Amino acid sequence: MTADACAHPGWTTRAQARYREVTTVRLQPQHLRAGGLPVVAVGEVLEVAPVLYLSEVDDLRCRPARAWEAGPFGIVGACGVVGEPRVLREDGGALGVEILEVGDREVVVNSAGLGDVEPLEPGRRVFVEGSFYLDVDLVAAETSVPVPMRGRYRLAAVRRHRPVPGGSPREEGLHRVPRPEDVDPEVFLHVADLLGPVRTQP
Repeated sequence: MTADACAHPGWTTRAQARYREVTTVRLQPQHLRAGGLPVVAVGEVLEVAPVLYLSEVDDLRCRPARAWEAGPFGIVGACGVVGEPRVLREDGGALGVEILEVGDREVVVNSAGLGDVEPLEPGRRVFVEGSFYLDVDLVAAETSVPVPMRGRYRLAAVRRHRPVPGGSPREEGLHRVPRPEDVDPEVFLHVADLLGPVRTQP
């Protein structure tokens, strides 16, 4: 995104435009069933840390040097550069996270879901695919360095997707993040639209 592309009244910088950006994230079933996610209603603010769980990493060849495409199911395709890892906690053990830089955007990435061990050396130009999830550990991490995308977001929407025999999955809008007792085992996907961040965490 360039500053020239911010045509909405009041959008004068990339940072201001980012405050109006919607990030769609998947709500992991195990966190919902364990009550690990904040149960807030649509329109309310929640403190979260979206993390991009990678499903594919390729060396960047003919793709553009910078690209970002996000879909309604939390799926992301991006071209960027692997950044320097961040050490978030030093007392009582270090907690390191890997970073992907796409233009001026920084994202925490998790490569645990890749079939093969994929070295993410800083400076490597890559194309990645993956899905955004909410990380419950990064929200609680005490750190003096910025955690990309961690902050307070406004909950714009919550949806669940239910399989339909012989047909396309049915999408159902919800009024809030489900409580553990409200999680339907037949639902195969919960997603949430986050607006913001309202305030970025240090």
